[in-house]
Amino acid sequence: MLNREDRLKIEMLASLRQEDFNVLHLLYAPLIGKDAITLYETLRALSMMPQKIKNHLLIQKLCGQSCELIEGSRTLLEQYLLVKTYYDGTKNAYLYELYPPKSGDQFLSHDVFGRLYLRKMGKQVYEYMKRCFASGSNGKESYQEISVHMSALFHDWDDAKEESFVQLRPKLRQLPIHFNFDLFLNGLSAMIFPLSERTKENLDFIAEKADLYGIDEKEMQKLVGKSMDLKQNKLDQKKLIRYIQSSHKEFIKQVEDPYALPPIRFLQEKQNGIAVSKSDQRLIDTLLYETYHLQPQVINVLIEYVLERCNQSLSRAYVEKVAGRWVRLGIDTKDKALALIQEEISKGKKNTSKKELPQWFYEQEAVKEESEIDDAALMEELRKLRDTHG
Repeated sequence: MLNREDRLKIEMLASLRQEDFNVLHLLYAPLIGKDAITLYETLRALSMMPQKIKNHLLIQKLCGQSCELIEGSRTLLEQYLLVKTYYDGTKNAYLYELYPPKSGDQFLSHDVFGRLYLRKMGKQVYEYMKRCFASGSNGKESYQEISVHMSALFHDWDDAKEESFVQLRPKLRQLPIHFNFDLFLNGLSAMIFPLSERTKENLDFIAEKADLYGIDEKEMQKLVGKSMDLKQNKLDQKKLIRYIQSSHKEFIKQVEDPYALPPIRFLQEKQNGIAVSKSDQRLIDTLLYETYHLQPQVINVLIEYVLERCNQSLSRAYVEKVAGRWVRLGIDTKDKALALIQEEISKGKKNTSKKELPQWFYEQEAVKEESEIDDAALMEELRKLRDTHG
């Protein structure tokens, strides 16, 4: 039984975007309830605070929940893969790992979550949410932004000040080590890439895509310049992605270890130099790199693994199944990924036939009416999902 004096540590494994909060409140909340949502958001907020808490007393007060209710809310979060809980009996201490919600389309198409939501909310609400999260429309197409941009704050900025800033700026942390920021920024005039747009979010984004697609600093300068929205003086990230994906320049970088290639280039090598399709690029980019946060070399091993088992098809359903398992197993290096595969081979689990895939992969069923759903079977699936996650 949880006690308010029990020690704890909170780790948020990924930052949340606005869409994540929309999914949390519109899709998860009707199923897990407001108490579980309150606990999740409280833990998330506390994980970002510089002053760490020592026990559960503050959580109890902030959430307005008893220890018993906190345990019940936490169990729901665990079942829905939003939290993983660890306990150290020698220290009487808990560790809570917080995971971001699934994307809207992933949630609604999930074998368990989607069916639970359909049963709870009905077909009309389910179909409405499916359209909302599929379209990505924000309903402001007819509007024109007239707000004053923060670039006005830099009206007297010149190249001399920019050079000084580059020399004095703090080194960015947690960015891909293969991207040379000094080379990239020193070659960009503030007129082309304004200082107001050199935010950590934008620089993280640029570095991640460069590392993923194998774009060097000079080429990225050109692509960033072409991707600027001149009217708003802002970097259009979607436009930058389109330019990157349309760039089919031959990748001439020679590496001894093929797994060290950027993932998009690795897949291109697997298909004899033929450009990677947009759908496969998006799969690697959004699913593996942004949703599961796998390291590039781990992504490459996973690509090879899935191609061998799916008759050279990069099946999204199977990729997601493997990626989720590897994340739960803590596969964060190439060596761990290869060791896991070798272990499966040694146990006689290797099977390249399509029979290895789950039946639902081949049977894309139409959405069932809520009256057709087997409650007992659904609860059993949820229990299995919780046990696997734990």
